[in-house]
Amino acid sequence: MARKKVREYTGKRLLREAMKRIAGVELPINVAQVTQATNYSDLLAEHPWLNQVKLVVKPDMLFGQRGKNDLVGLNLTFSEAEAFIRARMNKEVLINGLSGPVTTFVVEPFVPHEDEYYLSIQSGRAQQQQRQQQRQQYTITLGAMLGCDISFSTAGGVEIEENWDKVKTVTLPTGTPASGDALAPLVAPLPLELRPKLEAFLRNCFEVFDDLDATLLEMNPFTLDPKTGGRRRGPGCARCQNSHLHHKAAPQPLM
Repeated sequence: MARKKVREYTGKRLLREAMKRIAGVELPINVAQVTQATNYSDLLAEHPWLNQVKLVVKPDMLFGQRGKNDLVGLNLTFSEAEAFIRARMNKEVLINGLSGPVTTFVVEPFVPHEDEYYLSIQSGRAQQQQRQQQRQQYTITLGAMLGCDISFSTAGGVEIEENWDKVKTVTLPTGTPASGDALAPLVAPLPLELRPKLEAFLRNCFEVFDDLDATLLEMNPFTLDPKTGGRRRGPGCARCQNSHLHHKAAPQPLM
């Protein structure tokens, strides 16, 4: 079955809406998208929060190493964010031997934090296969079952590839819920007081993943909301700094 990749802007809006509908959790996600055609006055009128908080700006395109290529702006005012984007719009970048222009940016609130986590949920195939991760030159052999791999790390962020040995993975066969027992190996490295919050968030993300019929959900990094102690109208509330979502069918952007 074909897969459809969606931009981070759309993925976060889908995640926010589905998390509220399925788990009753209101994720504190505000996000705006900027292209060459964007009118910044109209953007500010549509998203007043852009002028009320410090911002993060980065390309909303499916390539990595953005921070390492001077494509991420942190702790910016709205006017600084606009200048940052204008200076990089349509700029040619070279990533892993491939080049192209940067045409789309995503803007969201800057969240001061210390801990950065990594999460990936990916559907498997019915037959045994080998998945190569060239960035780390290692191989994972998947069993002959249909299911999902849930991967989590307490060492997320721009150095996730260098810390890939800290990523823990569990495989859930199709139809198996993300129970506390199933997720326990993933949250085991966390302090005891954080395990229930992160376990609840991972479980909610898995339920959203299943409901949206997604094939890949990846967040790197995400962090607990420091203003609410990890909670906002529900357990395990988190802020997603960077996320990607792949669908089996093309989702419609939320209005």
